[in-house]
Amino acid sequence: MKRSCDGLLLLAIAVAGGAWTRDQLLALGAHRAQWAQDLAFFDQILHSATQGGPWTSSLLLEPTGFWSMVHFHPVFALLLPLYALVPGPATLVAVNAFAVASAAWPLARLGDRAGPIFALCAGVAFLVWIPVQAGAVADFRPMALWVPALAWVLHGLTSGRWGPLVFGAALCCLSREESGYVLPALGAVAAVWPLGGSRRPGAVLVAIGLAWLGFLLLFKENLFFHFDPRKLLDGGGGGASPELVEARVAYLRQSFLGGWLLAPLAPQPLAMSLAPMGWLWADTHREWHGLTGTYVYLRSALLPLFAGAGILGAARLVRGPRSAVALGLLMVVGNLFAFPAERERFANRRAAHAEEAGSPEVAAIDGLIARLDPDDAVATDYRLIASVSGRAVLWNAVHLYLDDGQPPHWQGSWPLTVEAVDTLLVPVDDPVLEHASTWSEEARGGGYVLLRAPVPG
Repeated sequence: MKRSCDGLLLLAIAVAGGAWTRDQLLALGAHRAQWAQDLAFFDQILHSATQGGPWTSSLLLEPTGFWSMVHFHPVFALLLPLYALVPGPATLVAVNAFAVASAAWPLARLGDRAGPIFALCAGVAFLVWIPVQAGAVADFRPMALWVPALAWVLHGLTSGRWGPLVFGAALCCLSREESGYVLPALGAVAAVWPLGGSRRPGAVLVAIGLAWLGFLLLFKENLFFHFDPRKLLDGGGGGASPELVEARVAYLRQSFLGGWLLAPLAPQPLAMSLAPMGWLWADTHREWHGLTGTYVYLRSALLPLFAGAGILGAARLVRGPRSAVALGLLMVVGNLFAFPAERERFANRRAAHAEEAGSPEVAAIDGLIARLDPDDAVATDYRLIASVSGRAVLWNAVHLYLDDGQPPHWQGSWPLTVEAVDTLLVPVDDPVLEHASTWSEEARGGGYVLLRAPVPG
């Protein structure tokens, strides 16, 4: 029975990951990636590395290089072989989708004591939860790997097994520098309030996180916490607006009134989410008005802790095979009916992308992209930048002729001008065209125009 249930869960993970990847490929086909700028940024880093160049991308106007970037992502070294085999942004969105889906496996292990059917339902309930889909289709962020990583950490803390704990903690550290303070906070909760009867796993988690933090403080000169817990001391930079408070409360209400209704029976994972994961959730400078958007990865990090609490809480009420099946189905059905408006929006989003991908406008844009050579130095806009990434020189047209001061650590000429590229692929009304009056127009269509720089001499 257990082997059959595990096989079904692996199949469900594969189906979910494949479906979410398909959704992302539809969005890329329509040139509607949620945040194409950052997707291109990461694609440029890995492209350069596979070509024997530096681990670099200057798209965000920050220090570049594997070690010098303000965000340190050693996990790129593990992703590089896969990217070298199948290069391009499609690979990155597939990694994002399958990484989030894979968290269903360690979360299902939290329900093993309640029986294989309950464990299967626990994993499936996670996969059908709309916030999980939102994190899976949020383009690509290394922080998405926190979803399976924290699920493995929670499994290790609950079972007392060192393998899952150390693996999850290592994956957290490789994916995000904030692990240096998040892991000690989670471990401190587990050491004071153990999940599996022993305080040692929590203490080990504290040690791993502090070791990572110490390493960064000693050797990473430009260490930068995007989510800085020190801001809690000054109120987080300002109070949350009533709209943000309402959005957050609605998110929690729908989460706990869905499949994770019994989460309060396992309060330790909930306490972990507030120590200091709550800062990621309560950051007043990030949007919370929808499940999609550029900052959805903020909530994604909390998903395994919410789900783990719901699974452990339900498991504590299991008293036999019948109750295991009933409570397992309660989780699945509850999450199927949670966030109904958002579920409808996802369906509409998918349909819109499928329709737009086959439209004459997108066909015309694809024709312009097909004219680009791999060696062209291109400037384009936010919409198309991921579609033309994977080249030696790529700029966002909005970075040209910036009036702001020169960025820190910038070593080239400033401001950037059209002389930084030899090809423009921009909307027909883009302001940068004022600086390209001597350039030759090669083609236009779909609201875009393709121009080439004049040949010197």
